[in-house]
Amino acid sequence: MIQRTALLILVFLTTLSSQAAKEVVDKVIATVNSEVVLLSDLRKLQARIAKPGAIDESLLLGEAISSLKNDRKAQLQFLIREKLISAEIKRQGLAVSDDRLETEINQMAKRGQMNRAEFTAYIAKQGFSIDDYKEILRNKLERQSFFESEIVAKLRITDEDAYSEYQTKNPNYKPNVNEFKIAQIFFNPSKTGAEAALIRAKNTLEKLNLGESFEALANRESEDSSTNKDGYLGTFKTGEFNPEIERAVSAVAVGDFTPIVKSKQGYHIFKLLSKKTTVDPQFLKYKEMIKASLIEKNFSRQLKNWFESKKQDAYISTFETTL
Repeated sequence: MIQRTALLILVFLTTLSSQAAKEVVDKVIATVNSEVVLLSDLRKLQARIAKPGAIDESLLLGEAISSLKNDRKAQLQFLIREKLISAEIKRQGLAVSDDRLETEINQMAKRGQMNRAEFTAYIAKQGFSIDDYKEILRNKLERQSFFESEIVAKLRITDEDAYSEYQTKNPNYKPNVNEFKIAQIFFNPSKTGAEAALIRAKNTLEKLNLGESFEALANRESEDSSTNKDGYLGTFKTGEFNPEIERAVSAVAVGDFTPIVKSKQGYHIFKLLSKKTTVDPQFLKYKEMIKASLIEKNFSRQLKNWFESKKQDAYISTFETTL
């Protein structure tokens, strides 16, 4: 009887010791709202780091995966980000069903020209059980849906953004203006001499600077009998102007007028009605690639801003850990 009692006491003490050990292994190292991060979660993450494809690198926010390897603080922040994004996926109803997982895995096996057993064996060689792989794939699919709706959809990358990036990466590139549409007010020196024509041009320019209508002044004061209504002169391609006229017109924005321009014919004030810019065929070739690159470049920044915003609204506590 005494021996039996001693045995029971030994079993009881062993059980307490085992439970205490488990408590140490699974002690809470952080809380994220109502969720907890355990020390065992941290150790699982450390094991995942060594396996290719087991870490969602988008959650590194632009950092290299090597930044996680020996930095416990970075590892803990990574786990907190996982908790925050999982909670949002659940809130938005973006969970992936088991049926979809099975479909995705079967399609992956088919693309690799493998049956299901061969695919499972292939996964095992990478260091994953099929259940572990399903969990990684589930997280990937759910986060893709979240990223597309919450992050990528809010990145507004236009053709103009891509063109600006192209010019930045190609500093020697100079776009050629292909076509100008212009109007003019012309002052003819053959009537009263060059000096008087220049004076008339200066008086008209002063009126323009005071806000009078270019079109009205052209109709009233232009001395070119061939000029159309409102001074419209026509459309000209690069190289078809006199050089001094082209330089002046190229220097103003659409809708603006030039200073007085002297030519062999006399004195002119031009208004630029519109212009078309030749687009480099190389830019058109790489435009979509450049836009994709800009999205990728801005993705981490946008996601980082999202996490910072969520952290401000969340209740997060971290505790000292001992590995």
